[in-house]
Formats: sequence, structure tokens, C-alpha cells
Amino acid sequence: MDKVFEKFLQFRAVADEPTYDCRENCYMRLYRGVTETEYSEWISVLEKSGFEVLQKTENNGNLYTCLKGEVLVNAFFSPCDGILRVAASENVTTPCFEPTYCEGDGETAFYGFESDQALIDCGMCLLIECPDHSFFVVDSGHYMQFNDNDRIYNFMRERTPEGQKVVVNGWLLSHAHSDHISKFMDFLRYNCHDCIIEGIYSNLIPDDYHGYKNWTREEVLLSKKLFKMLEETKIPTYKIHTGQRFYIRNLMFDVLGTHEDIYPNLITDYNDSSCMVMLTAENSRIFIPGDASALSSIELEKRYGEALKCDVVQVSHHGHNGLSKTAYEYLNAEVAVFPITRIKFDEEYPRIEANRRLIELAKAHYITSDGTVKIPLPYSLDKIEVLPDETFEDFGKINRLWGYSYTDERKKELYDMFVARGGDLNKTNLPAEPDSKFEM
Repeated sequence: MDKVFEKFLQFRAVADEPTYDCRENCYMRLYRGVTETEYSEWISVLEKSGFEVLQKTENNGNLYTCLKGEVLVNAFFSPCDGILRVAASENVTTPCFEPTYCEGDGETAFYGFESDQALIDCGMCLLIECPDHSFFVVDSGHYMQFNDNDRIYNFMRERTPEGQKVVVNGWLLSHAHSDHISKFMDFLRYNCHDCIIEGIYSNLIPDDYHGYKNWTREEVLLSKKLFKMLEETKIPTYKIHTGQRFYIRNLMFDVLGTHEDIYPNLITDYNDSSCMVMLTAENSRIFIPGDASALSSIELEKRYGEALKCDVVQVSHHGHNGLSKTAYEYLNAEVAVFPITRIKFDEEYPRIEANRRLIELAKAHYITSDGTVKIPLPYSLDKIEVLPDETFEDFGKINRLWGYSYTDERKKELYDMFVARGGDLNKTNLPAEPDSKFEM
């Protein structure tokens, strides 16, 4: 691979940083002080050397080119800092770079799925339903959301015509945290009997990344387990890179960031390994950052600025410390979707400035633990609906697992809110051993 860099990056004799191992036989080098003219000249050198251009994109002056020759080259140039990042890989399949279409009698809709919050306050799953009743899925949920692989399957099954298999036209893994990938792994084990998954999309940070000592043992071991599953699966897998624009059915995705953009800075917060994508569907824009945090936010802001404007935003890192106030001002979304519990949202809202600014700018915000949020596309504020609440916190078990509880008054308030949202305790998790005098 080094010979490839040396052969074609002739306008810089030596990279400014050592080669970065991005996983899956993919290596990246970073070049500083590059001009747009030099970038264009280098692309011409590659083409004259027999490389075929598969895609060129431009986004707020940022330039991306994908070329195929003896290796696959993904080049992203950002004029705001004069940095060129070049990832070269072998045996990697690119996503679809040409616009696709979708025929069917269904609607296009975005769902902020209600993860089961009975025992834990994290977890995220998003779904986009296409007119042919296929689904694009983002992440899944935590391993302590025990039945959520079945709930995700049943959600799609109920919206799939009878006699047809459930079709997942793509599954994006934003990063390998347990509350984002665990139920995907269970889905592969237990729910594929009546389901077709057409592709898995990701750019996951290596499990042997040189900053791993800053991560928990769980993060390292779980990512190893996921990588093994992905290597063994027969489902097509696609590695996405910043600058790419790929298409699935009537959906268009612009990749705005991956862990490769943080290099050479050390990723000490695993959340900053998240992929960030902007989804465009039916003339509506939805920003999906996963758990992207401080370092990702810096890159996002300086590269795209006001070009980030969107209609709907999935709030990063569940509304914990994620993107900055400035990033949310650039996004300027009318709707914010928080993949979090109502309790945790209420607790954190007073002290997290970015959340307060986000909600100040938005016309509406939704907490997914209140019920799955359905946003039909094209986006219209008055068409949004919240489906009946399906899960309720098991106060006794939460206290034993995590060591925190609530007053009887707060528990009663939460229960009344749950019932008002259409919740039915006969269909959800009942506290087996109430830890107080409060009775439901």
C-alpha cells in the first residue's frame, strides 16, 4: 500500500502524518498545505495512470473523489484547512453512487423508534420506510433492551404486505457502542428467517486502535465480536467515507464525517468514532450524527457551516454531551428527535446549553421514550405523530441495577404520563417487586 501512496502522491514527497490503519485493509494518509489546484492536478495524475473516477462530489467547497485502479482511492479535500485525506483500500465494495428510484404504494416516513427503556436509559434505533415498504435502519439498541431485536422486526413486519418478506434495504451502524449495535447483532442471530438485509453500511474504528486504552473493556470486546460477525456474514458490507454520496431506493445519503476525520488527533471519546450522514428524501433533509461529540463537532462546523441546514435532527449522543451549540445553530432544524428517556432528558436539560439552544430554535422536539415518533416525508410539522407508548420503567430493577430511584410522587407522575400517551401496562414490563409504597 505504501508504494501506491508514494507513486501517486508526487506533489508531496512525504505525508505529514504516519499512515493510519483504518481497518479492513484500508490505510489513510493526511497531507497539509494542499491547494485546490494541487488536488485537481493529483486527481488528473491518477486518471492518466489508469484510475477510473467512480464519483466526484462537492459540498460547501469540500471536494471528494473516489477512484478505482489497482486499489480503491477515496480522497477528501477540505479548503478550510488545506488538508487532504487519502484512504486507499483493497477488496472493498463501494455503495451505489448513482441515483435510484423506488416504486410502490406506500409512503416515505422517518421513525425515531422507541427503545425499551424499562431497565436502561440509553439505546437508539431509527428507521426510514420507503414506498415499496422496505426499510433503512440506523443502529439498534442496548443488550439490556432484551426484546428490542424482536420489537424492531415486528415493527417492520406490521408495515410489510402480507406474504412478503421484511426487506431491510440498508442498515447503518454509526459506531460500535453497545447501545447502538447489540440488537443488530441479535437481529442477525434470531430475526433473519423472514427478512432480507440488502447491505450493511459503516466505517467502524479498529478494535486495536492506538487510543484504545482510553476505552472501556466492553467497548473493545464488543467491537471485536461485531467485526467477527461482519466478516462471517454473507450480507454485502459497504465502507463509507466522508464526502461520499450514496443512494438507496428514494433515499440519498451524504457522508459528512467518520473517525478518519479526527486523525491525527487521538479519539479518546469513543463517541467521536461515529459516522455522520445527511439523509435527503422527498425534498426533506434529516441529519443523523449517531453519538458524535466534541471533536466531530469541530470538523463539522468548520467544513460545512450554514450548509448544514436541515429539517429534522437526531440529537447527538441522546442529548448528553454531544454536538456543540454552534453545530445546532448551523443545523437550525425545525424538529429535534431525542433518543432518550423522559427522565434523563428532564434531568439534563437545565445544564446542557446545546440542548437548550437546539430546542429554542426548533418548532417541536420529541423524546423517543414517550413513543415512536413518525415523521412522514416530505416533511410537514402538522403531519408528525407519536405512536402509543410501549415501554415503562421498572423502578425496582433500575434501582438495583443502577442505584438510582425517584420519589413516589415522581413515579406516579411518570405513570400518569405513560397512560396519557396510550401506554398499556398489560403490554409492557411490569415492576415485579415495587421498591416503594407507590402502586400502579
